[in-house]
Amino acid sequence: MFDKDTSGEVPEHRDFVYDVLKPFCEKEMGIKFNILHASKTYDDVFHHIIVRGPHKGLKRGFAWPGMCAVNRDCKIPPIDKYKKGLSPNAVTYVGIALDEPVRLARLDGTNKISLLEKYKLTENDATALCAQYGLLSPIYGHCRRNGCWFCPNASDAELRHILTHHPKLFEQLLQWEQEDNLFHRRITRTETPSEVKARLLADHRVGCSIS
Repeated sequence: MFDKDTSGEVPEHRDFVYDVLKPFCEKEMGIKFNILHASKTYDDVFHHIIVRGPHKGLKRGFAWPGMCAVNRDCKIPPIDKYKKGLSPNAVTYVGIALDEPVRLARLDGTNKISLLEKYKLTENDATALCAQYGLLSPIYGHCRRNGCWFCPNASDAELRHILTHHPKLFEQLLQWEQEDNLFHRRITRTETPSEVKARLLADHRVGCSIS
């Protein structure tokens, strides 16, 4: 969650999960479908007060690119908590494709299994299979990956989609950028939200292709 009232998913993907994917899994496949939520939101991560080091007393600010704090604080804890209530031998299935050898190698020695690898399916195969059954998220109409709409690793295409199709969401990032006592004001490796907005709008006006 971005905050206690706003999903961290791109709105079109959020609707896809609730309106398409969940009903399909439950009604067509008979699979129990749980949506997990963490006790922390991105709001909590952003406004966390640093308690040690040279930046002590400052708000953490926007998440750093790479292995960001959102993954650590908001994504992993509810999954781990849910798994503790299952059998000790419970297996986790992950969506890593056959043509992702580096990510597949990380599964060695864990209880995680890639069904795409098991059935010899590449990313393109998975995309085609989802499309065949009407299960391809609409976000793939404008980008190649799915992440939080405020993700520090987002591409220009993802950022421009939020800026132009969901300006009220982007406005929240602009407001946070103006807060006092922030340690990290950049939403990407090099730019603040206002700098991203200015650049993408300028690129759009001159007809540049953004990817």
